[in-house]
Amino acid sequence: MLITILREEVITTDSKRQKICELYFEKNFNCICIAKELGISSQYVSKVLKGQPNYNKQKKIRSGIKHKSYLERKKANRQLRVKEVKEKENYELEYLRHLQWQHAIEMSKRYLV
Repeated sequence: MLITILREEVITTDSKRQKICELYFEKNFNCICIAKELGISSQYVSKVLKGQPNYNKQKKIRSGIKHKSYLERKKANRQLRVKEVKEKENYELEYLRHLQWQHAIEMSKRYLV
């Protein structure tokens, strides 16, 4: 009876390992998503994946992709910030021009008379 229970656990463990590898390598899920999907801890998922020979290669590929998307977001944010700063400066410049025009009218001789 004890041997049967152990065999069932080994089979389910192997099937979990296969499912983890399938989700990570084929469907490109991350450890947290796999853990939520299978109802196991993310530490166990990480432990299983670290035992796979393709893990380091896949991890380097994913980190390269992640870094490229980070650089693209950073560039886009810089462009947005520059655009916002220019709009703010233009608004302030227009406001100063308007104030100067108002002061010119107030200080003119026609206004004083």
